[in-house]
Amino acid sequence: MKIQLLAKKCLFLFMIFLGVNGMAQTNSINRIYEIWDDQPAPNRGKDYGRIQARGYPADEDWETYSYPIGNGYMGANVFGRTDYERIQITEKTMANEGLYGKGGLTNFAEIYLDFGHYNPAGYKRSLNLNEAILYVDYEHHGVKYSREYFGNYPENVIAIKLSADKEEQISFKLHAEIPYRRSENEINTRTGKTKAEDDLITLSGNIAHFNVNYEGQIKVINEGGKLFTSNNNRNAEIRVEGANFVVILIAAGTNYELSPEVFLEETDGKKLDGNIFPHEKVTKRINNAAALGYDKLKQIHLKDYQNLFSRVSVILSPEVPKITTGELLDNYKNGNSNPYLEELIFHYGRYLLISSSRKNTLPSGLQGVWSQYLVTPWTGGYWHNINVQMNYWGAFNTNMAETFIPYIQYHKAYMPKTRKSATSYIEKNHPQALDEDGDNGWAIGSGATAYVIGGAPSHSGPGTAGFTSKLFWEYFDFTRDTAFLRETGYPALLGASKFLSKTLKPAENG
Repeated sequence: MKIQLLAKKCLFLFMIFLGVNGMAQTNSINRIYEIWDDQPAPNRGKDYGRIQARGYPADEDWETYSYPIGNGYMGANVFGRTDYERIQITEKTMANEGLYGKGGLTNFAEIYLDFGHYNPAGYKRSLNLNEAILYVDYEHHGVKYSREYFGNYPENVIAIKLSADKEEQISFKLHAEIPYRRSENEINTRTGKTKAEDDLITLSGNIAHFNVNYEGQIKVINEGGKLFTSNNNRNAEIRVEGANFVVILIAAGTNYELSPEVFLEETDGKKLDGNIFPHEKVTKRINNAAALGYDKLKQIHLKDYQNLFSRVSVILSPEVPKITTGELLDNYKNGNSNPYLEELIFHYGRYLLISSSRKNTLPSGLQGVWSQYLVTPWTGGYWHNINVQMNYWGAFNTNMAETFIPYIQYHKAYMPKTRKSATSYIEKNHPQALDEDGDNGWAIGSGATAYVIGGAPSHSGPGTAGFTSKLFWEYFDFTRDTAFLRETGYPALLGASKFLSKTLKPAENG
């Protein structure tokens, strides 16, 4: 399955299909939408020789074949392998120096499950878009194995269940790695350690540039069988032998808190308080999830996710093709098109937005909430000359306006800084229009991250605030939320207008 093609279409281009929502029919709700394949994803590793949009290292199999799940706060890319499973974890606030020294999303952790199951029969891995649950099913030596993976937003965990149709058949080794650890004198320095104790693996450390303290916890809960732990210099491991089923819970966090001070602080190393550690909140989250249990976590997840996903119905094709998604794509590229692909991509785009943008999380960035990179292409951040707008066009006319709330929260946090940027720009370029004691509006440039909001660079100029403000109007237009309009929407529109009224010049004729 060419996930790269689908992801690019869905995150940036899937909105071209939204004009068809007038063709929606209620029986679309009964369709099961799956991204699926009859083979595990390959995992040939990273290629430091390939630079992609200034990001590195490239990982073709991660980008093209792995399946993404997410809960808004963090994401996972799952390979679905039966021999040596790879689960790559991203957490939105985890940032290093990045491309331009302004911060960039970076890989949080790599988790591996060593099953040793080779040449499986009846293999299928599928990402069910109606449920936001990823399934892996296969048979090995007469035993049918099943896995489920999902990102639970209300509890902020990733949950995995491993089961079999016979008792005492779940055996594997789980180890976790902190990727891209580097010495203290290198760019994008990251320190860290892993520890396995009882049923828990903990990964913790620091990224120096913004003084990011991070921690991840992986809890292994077995029904039957035995657990064994071991530690070496770089990796912590939990070994499971002869369990009936196993639940794995993953939680992650940093010392980042979204606030105006993050953007107003000019010194990178002072943006975060290095004396604050995420251990307590990550521990509370993993313990709460464990107390709820897998079935309750799944129930909470489905209720939360389907409340958003089930609001829209679209039918473009008379039936669902019985071929893999990869075959469907290959046929499409070879001229044998099927409108079901547009239908599937439409729903996949909504799935990605729900999975990467929820209230009290950071907004969906250039790569949503998924990055395996040391240095993510274009920082994986927020580019206001088109990409932020494209991410959220589908939030409104597919009746998922709640997914735009993270950007509203981000906007409120960066607003004091952008007001200062507007005044500085006018003071330098249009001093005659400066209102020294009044309101000069607000201005942003193109690129931004969770740590830095740009002012008015030459790239795309200072007018992107006006382009971005249109999103606030669309949010009001679809929600008719007058409190939002009064408190946020109208001030954003007015502020952008004030800035532009002081900086625009009449075009010369001819």
